Amino acid sequence: MKNRLEAALWGAFYGDAYALGAHWLYDTHQISKSEFDTKRFNDPLTDYHKGKVAGDFTHYGDQMLWLLDAIANEDEFTVQSFSKRWEEKMSSYGGYIDGASKHTLAALAEGKSTLGCGSSSHDLSVVGRMMPLVYAYHNDMDKMMEFVKLHTVFTHMTKELVESAAYFNELILAVSRGAEVGRAIEEIALAYSPTIQKWVQEGVAKGETDSIEAIKILGQSCSVEGGFAAVIYLLVRFSDFQEAMEANVLAGGDSAARGILVGAVLGAYGGMEVIPFNYNAMNEADTIAKYIEMIDAKDT
Repeated sequence: MKNRLEAALWGAFYGDAYALGAHWLYDTHQISKSEFDTKRFNDPLTDYHKGKVAGDFTHYGDQMLWLLDAIANEDEFTVQSFSKRWEEKMSSYGGYIDGASKHTLAALAEGKSTLGCGSSSHDLSVVGRMMPLVYAYHNDMDKMMEFVKLHTVFTHMTKELVESAAYFNELILAVSRGAEVGRAIEEIALAYSPTIQKWVQEGVAKGETDSIEAIKILGQSCSVEGGFAAVIYLLVRFSDFQEAMEANVLAGGDSAARGILVGAVLGAYGGMEVIPFNYNAMNEADTIAKYIEMIDAKDT
């Protein structure tokens, strides 16, 4: 299980870095005609990630790395401690700053509590960013679920995102323990709200549809409405990690948010052997490995 959860963490980072090249390009014809190389990491094709280079993360992956850093260097995760680290880094961040981050920064500057500064954003991205918490606290389900919730509401105080984070948290754990992905997707949804069940059903229903067409129908955008179902679709449609990564990016839109979750679930299911051999080409690979060692050392 530990090997699989480590693969889930690496898979989440890989999904973000792999998507950087075509992230937020919505025109799938433009992506297919571009110089995007599906076999490696790519420089960004848009100005959203100006200054980034192949192997870097989007602003999602950067924030996930900040969370991994906090977990590795603190005795135990607290949202209060993490918020200070996040605020310091985001205040001087040179990458793209999304609306949820701007809202949270402003709220912190006004002196609002870490539990009262989250935005009303519906962006799916915050869900995948939880993966370091899943890795670090998988042996204590109650604590892990509480930490995931606190991490979510810190920047995204939206009911649908809190529930989505809990759902994918459970899904990652289930497949890391050997549950079959497709079956776990549908069975876990039964314990969740009609909204989550609807999104799962929408993704599953498109399982035989071409990926570009399916994700255009389900939704290419950043919102959890559509993005959740698109992730489910990719997990149902593709069992091969690299095929899923390629299909995700070529479908356009917010491929990084989807890629983090797809990478985490398929990594959890297959273990490190399914993570592409070039994962060490991520520019922060050594840093991630160091933090994983620090977290593991706490368990010994």
